[in-house]
Amino acid sequence: MHRFMQATMEILDRQEYVSWKLPKNWHVILTTNPDNGDYNVTSLDVAQKTRFVSVELKYDVNVWAKWAETASIDGRCINFMLMNPELVTQRVNPRSITTFFNAISSIPKFEESLPLIQMIGEGSVGVDFSSMFTMFINNKLDKIISPEDTLTKDEQYVMNALTNAVGKDDDFRADISSVIATRLINYSLVFADTKPVPAAMIQRLIKLSTDCLAFTDDLRYYIIKEIVNGNKVKFAQLMMNKDVVKMAVK
Repeated sequence: MHRFMQATMEILDRQEYVSWKLPKNWHVILTTNPDNGDYNVTSLDVAQKTRFVSVELKYDVNVWAKWAETASIDGRCINFMLMNPELVTQRVNPRSITTFFNAISSIPKFEESLPLIQMIGEGSVGVDFSSMFTMFINNKLDKIISPEDTLTKDEQYVMNALTNAVGKDDDFRADISSVIATRLINYSLVFADTKPVPAAMIQRLIKLSTDCLAFTDDLRYYIIKEIVNGNKVKFAQLMMNKDVVKMAVK
């Protein structure tokens, strides 16, 4: 370990080690666990720390949700994290959470396997996290319509499913509406990365962003802005619709 650290410090400080030199305009990026007593790490002294720029990374649930969509993490689990980002801590980190989600993703109906899910959860993310996840299932929040179904299923079915999920008037769930919007954005952009966007998908996005009571005006604007900015070529048709433009410039 000492020799590795010495070589690393040489490369960071002088961009070379023995006869090897770092190519021009190349940079070294290293990661490490925090030196706070909770991890088995080799401490760096003050002199070593002056040789590089140190940045503390913080968890961002929206960044994680985008990654999770590309990594094909179970959509039910992505919904849970978007609704409960505060559950991510130093001890219950994204790595252990992803391990838990991957372990249960093959279960078709969570409500029929609650004891198993609780057991797996307690062994990977702890009692508090797994209990919150069980509550999420008991409240049927794992049944929220998926972004794929939202974009492809029969229009009337989708509108009813969205209304049932978010409620209306005094029972409107802004948190669920926001989760659905975020999933819709991420799914659309991941889809467009590898496939042509069909006209039916464009039309459904227009419908959802201009005439769907499941989303407030700010979420409708957010959906269009993020999707168009995320892929200006494949979603350019959205901005050719007069109702979308009218909504976007409110």
